[in-house]
Amino acid sequence: MRLVTATDAVSPGSPVEAALEFRFGNGWHGAWRSPGDAGLAPTFDWSGSDGLVPASIAWPAPRRLSVGDLQTFVYESGVVLPLRFARRGDGAAHLHLRLVHAACGEVCVPYRAIMDLALPAGTDRPSAESELIRAARERVPGPPEAAGFAIVGQVREGPPQDRRLVLRVTSERGAFVAPDVFVEGPKGAVTAPPAVALSDGGHAARLALRLPPDVADTDLRVTLVDGLRSTEFTLQPMAGIGWGEWLSILATALLGGLVLNAMPCVLPVLSLKAFALTRVAGAGRGRVRAELLSTAAGILASFLFIAVLLIALKASGASVGWGIQFQAPWFLAGMALLTALFAASLFEWVTIGLPRPIAALASLRGSGHLSEAFLTGAFTTLLATPCSAPFVGSAVGFALTRGRFEILMVFAALGFGMALPFVLLALKPGWTRLLPRPAPWMIWLRRGFGFLLLGTTLWLMTVFTEVAGIRRAMGLAGILALLLGWLALSRRKRIPDRRRSLVAASLVLALVPVTVWPSSFGTSPVAQVEDGPWRAFAPEAIPALVAEGKVVVVDVTASWCLTCRINDVTTLDRAENRARLSAPDAVAMRADWTQPDQAILAYLRRFGRFGIPLVAVYGPGLPRGEALPELLTPATLRAAIARAERESPDKITTEFSP
Repeated sequence: MRLVTATDAVSPGSPVEAALEFRFGNGWHGAWRSPGDAGLAPTFDWSGSDGLVPASIAWPAPRRLSVGDLQTFVYESGVVLPLRFARRGDGAAHLHLRLVHAACGEVCVPYRAIMDLALPAGTDRPSAESELIRAARERVPGPPEAAGFAIVGQVREGPPQDRRLVLRVTSERGAFVAPDVFVEGPKGAVTAPPAVALSDGGHAARLALRLPPDVADTDLRVTLVDGLRSTEFTLQPMAGIGWGEWLSILATALLGGLVLNAMPCVLPVLSLKAFALTRVAGAGRGRVRAELLSTAAGILASFLFIAVLLIALKASGASVGWGIQFQAPWFLAGMALLTALFAASLFEWVTIGLPRPIAALASLRGSGHLSEAFLTGAFTTLLATPCSAPFVGSAVGFALTRGRFEILMVFAALGFGMALPFVLLALKPGWTRLLPRPAPWMIWLRRGFGFLLLGTTLWLMTVFTEVAGIRRAMGLAGILALLLGWLALSRRKRIPDRRRSLVAASLVLALVPVTVWPSSFGTSPVAQVEDGPWRAFAPEAIPALVAEGKVVVVDVTASWCLTCRINDVTTLDRAENRARLSAPDAVAMRADWTQPDQAILAYLRRFGRFGIPLVAVYGPGLPRGEALPELLTPATLRAAIARAERESPDKITTEFSP
């Protein structure tokens, strides 16, 4: 053992960097600050020191040593523990340490040592050991982002007597090699080893370990290690949600669902919503109420379907987010098929009906109108979810960090909020009399809406091209064209229904190989191409750019995000804003989330977001970044840049805080 300092002298007011170095023989090891099931952690007594006051001791990440059922956390060969001392007085200083520790091999041997180090007053020039101390500090676990990790979820499951901690972590750099986690409670370490499950090519990890009852609901200090990378952070237990908080969350979700009706994301389905309203104008009160409630039921059913799907994905360890289904070729192809079929139904080439069991439950036998109303609501929801909206992000962010019940409740409230206009009209069916009465013009309106839905199909196919590649998109377009042509021709030629259905089903089945075509045949990743002021997304470079005094604007977008396109037109691509982002003191980064990307998903979750659009602004005044509202305005962007330009009064605290 030896005690060393980074300088050979001390100067008034300057802190002193030091280190305690241990060297063990071959086959021997020392204990971490929490030794685990066996071992003796070092203890330090600096009471005899003069002129220096101990301020902190840093601990490099340990290694797990398993012997039978015993788990110990150790340093093998040796370790350097960085120390920091505050200066007291102006003269010479003296360090006096009484140390107790143990070295273990086949047996553990306790040691006691007394160490003294005198430091004269003078200029604090670097000592011969300064590089050793600097290197030791670099091995001390820092915040997750410094190590390339992102903590995307944490939950404590089960009763206090049998509770598990489940961590979900992504690696923004290389894939995980052999992740391990060391958890410390108020009385020491939790010794149970974690169960590790890797996914997404090793870039996502799920770590679960059992917690003793005495730490089930306490703050936990967590050290995550993977090879040479490590991070340390604190987890606080999730507070219980009272009735007041629950009402606030559900109200937020309800309002978010209502606002979703007016977001640019619903542009592809405006034809469906408009037709759902105009179709019931002038009808009897009973039919009006039934069709409107069927549309609302379709919306609510789709939201619950999305909730169940997210619960299943989360349980499997997959990363989840709002709108991620638009990154899946099978979903895009399926929605393109459904919108094409719905357009064909508006042209009266095909009749759409619900499955017989569902129709029977809803008393829909013989009623195609109610079937269409239900499916209209379902399509409206599924096609309106590629982008986030005000209040939606907060509600979804809360739900996805909680359990199954919370996810179902929040998504049910979102669905009810989006269905609320139809529910209100169902309660007051007389209001529909204000709409134009049905007449022959409805036939032409129906066909017009059919063409608008075909436009939605074309939009979905362009997104499919971005996600799956041009070859698969050409296959999808060809099959859909053949299907629509067959439906139109067979209806005009009065071909028997059985033959008609057989050919149509064969064409639909032909879509399966298109959606599961191997990615090597035509699929290429979306290239990060510089466009005007925009450069490729590099979150690891942001702290250095901010330290240089630059303003950094990050835009997370995707080809399927219509709200993102609106933000481009109204704000980001305006000449004055492009000029500001092209200035020497500004850096603009664009992250394309058209295809799945764990680094982008982890970045979103830093701001508590689970969907896009996201525009974040950094600078000397906003070193941690500020997320702007989903719908941008030029004034909002200019105000955020102005705040980022100003020097933050707590800049030093922010930069050097753990």
